[in-house]
Amino acid sequence: MAWQDKVGQTLVDSLRATLARTGRNASQATSDSLRYDYSGNEIRLWGLETYFYTENGRAAGALPPVDVILQWTIDKGISPNDGNRVSLAWAISKKIAAEGVPTRNSPAKGNMQPLEKTLDAILPDLGRIAQEGIAEDVRERVFNMVRMVNG
Repeated sequence: MAWQDKVGQTLVDSLRATLARTGRNASQATSDSLRYDYSGNEIRLWGLETYFYTENGRAAGALPPVDVILQWTIDKGISPNDGNRVSLAWAISKKIAAEGVPTRNSPAKGNMQPLEKTLDAILPDLGRIAQEGIAEDVRERVFNMVRMVNG
């Protein structure tokens, strides 16, 4: 396994654990969607759009999809007093459109920014994995060059 794979998988596994620990993964769909890929030394993280909102919050403005909010109420087991989940989902969606949810710069962000917090916690491990991987790559290249010269 390439060192980039080890770094990427460590990051994804740690983010999934953070989402589970902070209760920000009601259906597992966001967590299950997290993937990485890399090109050279650049590692990119991919996932559902919901992860973006988990990380950055959502400014007031457009109405979020009611069907997504409805599914969230089901996944979280949230039941309205009158039993009408669709009305509840509409109300939540309208409140988010009016007020947003805590954003990156909001003092009320609470458990927001799982990527930033997770990176802070695992950065020493990621650095060690990358350093060991790069050192191994260099050793292998030097060994191959010496073997080619000595024929």
